[in-house]
This record gives sequence, C-alpha cells and structure tokens, in this order.
Amino acid sequence: MKVTHIFWSLGFGGIETMLVNIANAQAEAGSEVSVLIINKLYEQSLVNSLDKRVNLVFLNRKKGAITPWFIVRLNRILKRSKPDVIHLHRSDLYHFVWGKKLKSNVCITLHALPKGLVRREGVMHIVWRKIKKRSVLYSNVVDMDRIPHVFTISEVVQKTLYDNYGVESTVVCNGIVTSCFVSRPKTMPKGQLRVVMVSRLEHDKKGQDLLIRAAAALQGTVTVDFIGIGSSMEYLKQFTAELHAETYVRFLGKQTQDYVAAHLTDYDLFVQPSRWEGFGLTVAEAMAAGVPVLVSEGQGPAEVTQGSRYGWLFANGDADDLQRQIVFIKENYGEAMTKADEAKDYVRNTYDVSVTARAYLQEYEKIVCGCPKS
Repeated sequence: MKVTHIFWSLGFGGIETMLVNIANAQAEAGSEVSVLIINKLYEQSLVNSLDKRVNLVFLNRKKGAITPWFIVRLNRILKRSKPDVIHLHRSDLYHFVWGKKLKSNVCITLHALPKGLVRREGVMHIVWRKIKKRSVLYSNVVDMDRIPHVFTISEVVQKTLYDNYGVESTVVCNGIVTSCFVSRPKTMPKGQLRVVMVSRLEHDKKGQDLLIRAAAALQGTVTVDFIGIGSSMEYLKQFTAELHAETYVRFLGKQTQDYVAAHLTDYDLFVQPSRWEGFGLTVAEAMAAGVPVLVSEGQGPAEVTQGSRYGWLFANGDADDLQRQIVFIKENYGEAMTKADEAKDYVRNTYDVSVTARAYLQEYEKIVCGCPKS
C-alpha cells in the first residue's frame, strides 16, 4: 500500500503530532509512506522523530505566499509516485490536487469540530478583506462535501459534521504512542495538588481562563502548569496577575513531545477545560501516563474518558464546578489513582497509534477496491 499524507506544516500541534505517529506506525506495518509538507515551516524535533522509512518531502512554500509553483510541484510528485491513497489533513488542500484519477483516491481527516464555509470566498471578497485589514474567514470544511472519503476523529465531530453540513464520515479515533509515556507512581499528592494542562493557549476554545479562575479561588492549595504557546499567552498572564495567582500558576511555553511524555508523571491531575474540542489527544496522553484526568462535559475529551468511567467531568464553561471537582479529586485521591490505573489499560487498548494505523489501512483498502463506505 502506497500512502501519501499531505499537510501545510510540521510544527508543534495535535495534527502534526498525530501525522508523525500515524506515518511511523503505517511504515512499521509495511506500507510505503510519504509525507508532503507544503510550507517551509517545521520543528526539527518532529522531523527527527519520523521513521527513516517514511519519505519526507518539503515543498518549501513561504507561508502566505501567492504562488502556483508549489501546486505544480505537488502534482508532479503525486503523478510520478502514483500513491494508492492520498490522505489530506486539511480540506483546503483538496483544491490543489489535479485530475480526476488522483482526486478519486483522496481522503481527508477532520481533526477538529467543523467550522466555517464549505465554499471558498471569491477573490474580490478576499481582496476587500485585505483592504479593510480584516482576517480571512476561518474554515476547516472547505470542499469537504466534494472529497470522496471523509474521516472524523470522534463521534462528536462526526455528528456535528453531519448535522451542520450534511457530510457523512467514518470515525477513526486519533492515536498516541502509549509506550512513550512514563507512568506516574501510585503515591498520594504531597501538599499542594499539582495540576497540568497541555494545549495551545487559546482560551476562548481551550478554556485556560476557567482553570486559572478555579486555581485562584483555591488560594494556593493547587498549582497549575500550562504547557504550550498560542495567541492567548499575554491575556492569560495578565488574567493570572489580576487574580493574584502568579505564585501558583506557571506558563512553561512550548515543549517537545519527549518532554511531555517524560514529565506528565510529575503531576497529580490533568485538566482539559475546553469549551469546545473535537477529540483531546493530550487527555489520552495523560491517561497513558496514569495521571487522573478532569475534562469538560459534552466535548471530545469526555468521549475519550467514556464520560466519568475513566475520568472526572465538570459542567462546560463553569469555573465554580471545575473548582468543586478539583477539590473532590484532591480529597478522594485514592479513588482517583484506581480510576487512573483502569484508564491507562483502556487507552493502551483503544487509543494506541498501532490501533489507529490499522484502522486507517483497513479503510484505505476499501478506497482502493471501491468498496462501499462503512
């Protein structure tokens, strides 16, 4: 099976991490795997983590550059390599694949809750936005209804895509390399409860402000470390200062996957307070490390924890309920460790990247043979 994955960049992010893990697992399973990266934008540590059997190609487009040459080169590579399956990780890339034959073998994974328009804005609209210095409307579903084979990362994303856009899809859950995560020792917290969140700093979506507010209300009985960078960094630091919580809220910035895998074990609780979230890869990572997890209701992370079976839930958007649940876990930490131990086994059997890679390869076979969609 010849598989070509295509994405814009290879920086730190959930999609990029998943892409590297899947490509490696598919190569390990015997597939001939290529990864095509459009922009000259990558983290060397992620490049280094790719299996040597994976063919990595950079088209080296400057981000934001208006040039057709990368499209020409992309299609030359695809026509020359003749992949059985072209796997896109953003739907707006479909526009750049030319020819009926190549397009017929394209599939797409929607890695987040769907948002935006399925049709591109016209040139005049884009020019008008630039003149008015307004950002182009965000969409992760451009041309989604035209792509022949669509995958979604969770039942939440699948349902939202169908309800809002009428697009059917097959769920293939994201996967992690569970063996990479150092297991937390079965010990009670020493004094303060050490809380961590690993995510892009975008508080409107990810809910970091809720966790800061809860931590401030707990007046130093917990500490919170945020791992990640993003557009909300300065806002969240200022918000922390306004609540006088600087002594127990830290921002650790961007860290490598190796760092996260080695240091989740340092914490007593992982919190994912997302207001909206399609899956929750870092939640699965914390579970793989044997760290108790607390997530918001009704989103992808709650699907990963199977509701309250393998973690704890709080009312979405409610900082007071988040605070109450943190206190409950701290006061009942023996129960938390038991649940975390069960969660570790569940994640290894359900969300290991080898499971995800096998699922995709089975779906690829259906694409190649022209079998009905599952």
